Amino acid sequence: MPTIITNKICKSYGDVQALTDVTLQVNEGELFGLIGPDGAGKSTLLRILCTLLVPDSGTAEVEGYDVVKDYRAIRSHVGYMPGHFALYQDLTVEENINFFASIFGVPRKEGYELIKPIYEQIEPFKNRQAGKLSGGMKQKLALCCALIHRPKVLILDEPTTGVDAVSRQEFWDLLTGLKKQGITIMVSTPYMDEAMRCERIALINAGKIMEVDTPHALIERYHQPSIEDVFIYLMGGSDMHFDFSQHIHPEDKKAINVKDLTKKFGNFTAVDHITFSVEKGEIFGFLGANGAGKTTAIRMLCGLSYPTSGSGTVAGYDITCQAEEIKRHIGYMSQRFSLYDDLTVWENMQFFGGLYGMTREQITERGTQLLKDLNFYDRRTDLVTDIPLGWKQKLAFTVALLHKPEIVFLDEPTGGVDPIVRRQFWELIYETATKGVTIFVTTHYMDEAEYCNRISIMVAGKIKALNTPENLKKEFHAESMDEVFRILARGGGAEKP
Repeated sequence: MPTIITNKICKSYGDVQALTDVTLQVNEGELFGLIGPDGAGKSTLLRILCTLLVPDSGTAEVEGYDVVKDYRAIRSHVGYMPGHFALYQDLTVEENINFFASIFGVPRKEGYELIKPIYEQIEPFKNRQAGKLSGGMKQKLALCCALIHRPKVLILDEPTTGVDAVSRQEFWDLLTGLKKQGITIMVSTPYMDEAMRCERIALINAGKIMEVDTPHALIERYHQPSIEDVFIYLMGGSDMHFDFSQHIHPEDKKAINVKDLTKKFGNFTAVDHITFSVEKGEIFGFLGANGAGKTTAIRMLCGLSYPTSGSGTVAGYDITCQAEEIKRHIGYMSQRFSLYDDLTVWENMQFFGGLYGMTREQITERGTQLLKDLNFYDRRTDLVTDIPLGWKQKLAFTVALLHKPEIVFLDEPTGGVDPIVRRQFWELIYETATKGVTIFVTTHYMDEAEYCNRISIMVAGKIKALNTPENLKKEFHAESMDEVFRILARGGGAEKP
């Protein structure tokens, strides 16, 4: 029996057609995936089902209630997790749960049995502010808040974006447990391994449903080796043949050299005596669970934070006393998009070029060349806010290269983008590395880890492994880097809350 029914739903924002004649059904107790590229209309559809948006035409029902006429009834039956954590950062774990219980007008104890398996994992930190939790813990808290009123339907909009592989698996194990209790779950995700855990998936592109079926049925129908390849084939990326097995040959010269680097915050040691080096022109993967200390280490290497102890050089400059010199020789792209939405592409180029100390002539010459290489020069006057996420990511990387840095730091650069954009982004990385630029990258996608020359894996502030992907798989008797990561992360505790 269908729990969710949509019939020819259409929705536009001005001249942009977000959804066109979207028709599908989600069965009672089903775990249903909504898969599509950036800007495909996934969030718009989910918000209509949650009664946060009104369709322009067509109809939709949830639990037999019309999303327009019966929105109050639907809200009492639906739990919703938006793409960004819907938590109050300055409230504690307990205060957030109590607040959401009051919003739905239910006693907290009424929904406790449902959230108990999840809540027990975060209960030791019940008095900690949500803003001070790691990504995985925030995710679990947000799920508790969405379930506190015991909804019959759970709608999740990319709930695991930016969360490490172990925490993602734990989250999906929780979803499987909720499904066993009869809850209907509809979830969007950019991760193809998560798509495989859904009973059925709908592939959506440019606001239109392209296919609805089980993942295995789609793989067989299109004669592709994986659901990711089905996705790429249907989205018009079947001509992508970039060879990520080609070798990048680093120079025998150290771009980064670190010894016993340590960072403490009071009694807490975020980075614990790490030692490693990175060769010039190398693609170096810096992996670890949420809270493992990766971002703290990167901030020290970029001259944004001073170490408590230890030593290191970046591009030949001392991280303890030459921070300003380091900043002139590196590019940095943070995990939170770093361009200004209310400026045009070219205005962002001019602004960041100025910060890097470039002259107007240098910015014009270098910026023009980079945008032409990216086939984006004709859109240089577009506001960044009007550009799809995938292009924003590629532009942010391009801006980080504007001043010809020797080393580029990329902190989860492909978080939340679809497989086609991820492959295109890694083409840019490879092309940049072939020119001798050192790439220092963090990622939660283990298939991307396979593209690196070498990988280090941090657990609880320490580097627990460092080698090539092939050697790490041999060392841990694993078939994939995903398996290696799980072995190490679980051995040291998946994450610090």
